[in-house]
Order: sequence, then structure tokens, then C-alpha cells
Amino acid sequence: MARRGGRSAARSTTSDILRGLLTVALDYRPALFQGFGIGRYVRNLVPALLDADPELQLRLYGVFWRNRKEVLAAHEWPDPQRAEFCGAPIPARLIPLLGRVLPISARTFTGPFDLFHDTDYAVTPVRGAPRIATLYDTAYLRDRGFVSETQSRHMHEIVRNLVKGVSRVITISEFAKQDLVEAFDLDPERVSVTYLGVDPVFHKEHSADEVAAALDAYGLTPPYCMYLGTLEPRKNLVRLVRAFARMLEIAPEQHLVLIGRKGWAHERVFGMVEELGIGDHVRWLGQVPDQDAALLLKGAAVMAYPSLYEGFGLPALEGMAAGVPVLSSDSHALREVCGDGALLVDPHDEDAIYEGLRMLALDRGEAHEIAERGRRRAQKFTWAACGQATATAYRAALEGV
Repeated sequence: MARRGGRSAARSTTSDILRGLLTVALDYRPALFQGFGIGRYVRNLVPALLDADPELQLRLYGVFWRNRKEVLAAHEWPDPQRAEFCGAPIPARLIPLLGRVLPISARTFTGPFDLFHDTDYAVTPVRGAPRIATLYDTAYLRDRGFVSETQSRHMHEIVRNLVKGVSRVITISEFAKQDLVEAFDLDPERVSVTYLGVDPVFHKEHSADEVAAALDAYGLTPPYCMYLGTLEPRKNLVRLVRAFARMLEIAPEQHLVLIGRKGWAHERVFGMVEELGIGDHVRWLGQVPDQDAALLLKGAAVMAYPSLYEGFGLPALEGMAAGVPVLSSDSHALREVCGDGALLVDPHDEDAIYEGLRMLALDRGEAHEIAERGRRRAQKFTWAACGQATATAYRAALEGV
């Protein structure tokens, strides 16, 4: 068992918890392996939790095998005195299997804790303590085109098992809460909403020279529209590519820049680019560091995020924080999160996406007004508030246990 920093601590007594002392084991693996999505959530949540609750001690659960030395050496760690990394070089998928026949559980690696926080749909064996889980959306149930049939069945089974064993559920929007309550017959009083925040790097002001240097480093030349997120069907990128191709007829100087990892069925996006013959106008950069993403956003004419389904939609909020006019979807959680800070269109309507791109890219007066509203709206979402709401949910999960 490997641990980084921290102080030894036995599990708190009930009186300790009432006084405020609390030890939580949190599945930290997404922070190590995922650049966007859940990884970004976990990386930002941990320091926010430590700031929100001075009596909180975290144990960062990290049992995994793949590229372990390199991953651990490259990671920027939170306060090791209050957030102790605990794990072992064992393939993560073996732990649930071993837990069925051996007395192995999360505390085998973390030591005692009062509560276990599942952050990534991994049913880690937990014994002798309650658990809480963050569930982000129900995309795997919504549309069989969003994920493969196998993944849909797998995710449904995982979440069904998770909700049976948790004391409380955390989710990231009121829309996601309603979806989860309906899909799994949850008690709404046992579901906490903790809105996500925007990393300060996206709010930061940058000089024109800094933005120009970042564009030069990635070989980009304005003007361009930018997408940020995983390349997968529910992000609606095929419609976005088709709408962008139409815009090239009136603005041939434009480019489309895609930033994010390749997800399930990503080849459909590149196939559409090839079919339309616009490869010279579309760039895929893969995943880039947040600092670079913020700079590239500031150089964009438009940030396009016309997703078909989101539990929150953090990339749209990051674009708003960066001061870029954002085109997004008038549906689901994106309406709740973006409010009047983005141009919202019907994501199923290619004409609406095209008209939105055209207006934001070519009508700079309207684009500036939307960008200013977006910047103000994004300031309402902070990781500090997310950390405080999550710390409150931890205490609520332990009530009556």
C-alpha cells in the first residue's frame, strides 16, 4: 500500500463528527487519467473541499496499475497534509472481483474513514462505512445513439447497484437531479445539487501577445470557431461540421478547431469532414492543458457547443468565462447553466446551428453583447461554492448513520 503525505488517523467517532472532525475517502483516479469531464471535476473539487471545511481530512483512493510511476510523478498534488494519496499497483478491475472472495475493500488501501465518495461509476468495495456517489447524467439511458448498446447496459447496471448502496447522491444540476430521480426512483430529499465551477484560468485576462503566442504554438490562424470537449455522438459534432461547411460558403477564411479526446464513434466526425471536403479548414488538436485551452478560446471568434444532452455542460461555461461568444443548446442542463449568457439554439436543427454560427462570427456587435453577458453569468459558478455544497452533502449523508 502506497501513501503520499498525510497524518495517520483512526476513523472518527460519532462525537468527533458532531464536533466537525470528518475523514472521507474519495476515488481520485479520474483526476489522474481524465483531462476533461470527471477528471476536471475531481481535480478542482479536492482543493475546494479542503478550503470549505477545515475539519475535513481526505484520503485519495488510487488503486491502479497502468503507467503508475509516470502518472504519479507528473501529477500536481493537493495539500498532502490533508489530502493523503492511498493506493497500490493493482489493476483496478481486480478489486471488486477480489472483494467477493477476500476481505479486501477500499479501507485496505486507505485506512479508516467515515464516508466513501464514488466519483466515477466505479463500484469500489466499501465495508464498515456509508458511501456517497456523484452521478452526472443519464445519457446512457436517453438515446441509444449516445453510447454503444453494451456500454448502455453496463452503465445502467453500475448506477442501479450504486444507488442501492449509497446514503446520498450528489449531482451537478437541477435537470440532472430530476432525471436521476425519475430514472432510479430516488428520494429527492436524498439528492444534493452541487453546481460545478470554472477554473480561474478561464477568467484570467491575457494580453494580445500571449494569445498570439499560443496560436502560433498550435499553428492556428484567426478567424476560427472552437469546440471543447470529447468527440462523441451526443456532442452533436456531425451537425456542427455540416453547419460550419455551409458557413464557409460566405466566410471561406474561417476554420473549425476541435479540442478534446476521441470518444466512442468519433470517426463519424472525421468521416463527415472528409465527405464534405473541408479538411483544410478543420483542425483536431487532441487534449491540451487548461492554460492553453483558455488562451485558444480567447483567440476564437465563436465557441460552439451544440450538445444534444448534458448533465451540466462545463465547456460552454468555460467559453463564457473566457469572454468568447458561445453557441449552445436550448435544452436540458445547458439552458439552466448558460441562461442568457449564450446564444441557445435547437441542437437538432442544423439550420439554427448554421444561423447561430453565422451571426456570432460575422455580427461582431451582437457577438460582443452575448460575450459580455456570458462573462457575467460565468462568474456565478465557482469551485468554492461547489466545495461548500459538497462538504454539506457529506454531513447530510452521515445523518442517522
